[in-house]
Amino acid sequence: MHLNRTFILLPIVIILLITSVSAQSGTTYHLKLLAVQEVPQGYVGSDADLFLELKEGSGRVFLDTYPLTKMDTQISTRFAKEIACKHYHLDCNNYDFIYTIKAKSNIVGGPSAGAAMAALTTIAVMDLDYDETIAITGTINSGATIGPVGGLKEKIEAAKAANLKKVLLPKGTAMQKLIGLPLPLIPVTNISNNSTATLNLIEYGKKNLSLEVMEVSDLDEIIFQLTGKNFNSKPIDITLDIEYQKIMKGLQQLLCDRTNKIELEINQSAVEIDTKVKEDITKKKEAAEKAIKAGDDYSAASFCFGNNVALKEQFFIQKNVRISYLNTGFNNLEQKVQELNKELATQKIDTISDLQALMIVKERLNDVQQQIETFNKERETKSLEDLYPLLAYAEERFFSALSWMQFFSMEGKKFVMDEERLKNSCLEKVSEAEERYQYASIYLGEISISYIQDKIDSARNVSQTEPELCLMEAAQAKAEADAILSSMGVGIDNAEEFLAGKSKAVERVIAENSAEGTFPILGYSYYQYAQALKEQDKYLALMYMEYALEMSDLSIYFPEENGGTTSITSSFTFGREWGWIGMGVIIGVLITSLVIFTHKTWFCPVPKLKYMDKTKNNKNK
Repeated sequence: MHLNRTFILLPIVIILLITSVSAQSGTTYHLKLLAVQEVPQGYVGSDADLFLELKEGSGRVFLDTYPLTKMDTQISTRFAKEIACKHYHLDCNNYDFIYTIKAKSNIVGGPSAGAAMAALTTIAVMDLDYDETIAITGTINSGATIGPVGGLKEKIEAAKAANLKKVLLPKGTAMQKLIGLPLPLIPVTNISNNSTATLNLIEYGKKNLSLEVMEVSDLDEIIFQLTGKNFNSKPIDITLDIEYQKIMKGLQQLLCDRTNKIELEINQSAVEIDTKVKEDITKKKEAAEKAIKAGDDYSAASFCFGNNVALKEQFFIQKNVRISYLNTGFNNLEQKVQELNKELATQKIDTISDLQALMIVKERLNDVQQQIETFNKERETKSLEDLYPLLAYAEERFFSALSWMQFFSMEGKKFVMDEERLKNSCLEKVSEAEERYQYASIYLGEISISYIQDKIDSARNVSQTEPELCLMEAAQAKAEADAILSSMGVGIDNAEEFLAGKSKAVERVIAENSAEGTFPILGYSYYQYAQALKEQDKYLALMYMEYALEMSDLSIYFPEENGGTTSITSSFTFGREWGWIGMGVIIGVLITSLVIFTHKTWFCPVPKLKYMDKTKNNKNK
């Protein structure tokens, strides 16, 4: 009978433990949001509440809002979750994410909750202790950088009213112009349109509101402020792949030597180059030489490529070549493209460098094919001078494609990249690009950025036949949309700081992937080119930074060939709820076993009775 009691108590103890720990798995995480509310007089700050609950699932995202918010909030929720999971290498595919936003009244929609959503996602998945008296306002962008939003003065006033202690603002936005912000949302009240007044929000918060206000540049800084944890404290160290350096040096030499060769042919033909074109070529030559000295072979190669196209076009113009010459040139190119595509079809693709080499060669061949199609369509209606640039660009683009073939010899970690996985990765990237495009079009309109939709459509059209090209075009479309979203509200005053933050994000991704044996040849190349461009064209530099981010982490789509996985994982390898239950069972068994073996007087009646009998007998004596 007493033995049965033991087996009755054992499951009770286990059940109690399971109940106590599994109750934690239903935790709802919360942060305050700061918003702008529209009123008849203009805009005022307003607070709202963001809640997140994790359920065992498959990575789905659900959003409830009270009252309803605009569509862009729903789109940015998924984006924020993806950024957080990717940035901290969290395995978010085991959970469904249920976000709830509760506001006192209708608030102006917008992506300004993105940074807070990304932070709360990180906290929930990692189950971190955090300070709920801190609020964040800002967008979350690729690379986990924080972007500017409007209505900051009103928002920190709302934070004071909500009894918060600290507000985190996007880097470079604490010094606010009170009029003319280049943002989707411009909260202006009782200020002349000609006003150029500025307000230091850090000082304003401290002196007028007794509130701490500080700037943050990325998600790492936000998490540190909320939790005291610094997950990316290691210095960023990009270890250059020796093979990459050697091959890129060879590619640069091919393209820059070609410049000299074309110039020699022009001189021998007694062709006089246009003065303005000659000046542009000289500038690009100087830029190429500067890049070579800095060890930036990709940028040098890009500058030389531009010169090659310009020189060849000048040659055609000055020689006044006939239509027969153009016909022959395009016919030869079409045959060469077909032959190279056949060769690519036999190329084994099992490393990230192989994949990226294939992507960029395919892209260049596709560019050549487009020039051929344009020529065939317009040769009867366009003048010869309008057709010369087509052949000049097509011939040099094909030569560039041949040059990039060298990267197929580069070694690296092997992945499973069968046709099905390539198609799936392409379609996933198309979906990501479509989401970013829809997000950007809310503010800028579909017409103004229709070129991004064209690229998405082009990627989708080749998704089944050329998934590598699809992946390239979809990644570019996504990067271009991200560049627009990231730069909204970034003015000349804080452009340098903003680009520096983006550079840091790119460097971290490149460093992490190169340390794992998957050096991103395109990601690093685009990163270098962005650095070379930032002095003369900051927006173009930003776009190439976004390209670099997209091309630096392709391994997440493919499993390793040795049976491992490149999926990012957290400390939990299965669902949180089952993890707690399993832990509870183990603890329950251990505790019960310990009680059984160390406290036999409680569980085992026979020894206890013997001891009592012995005591009784002693007393009787």
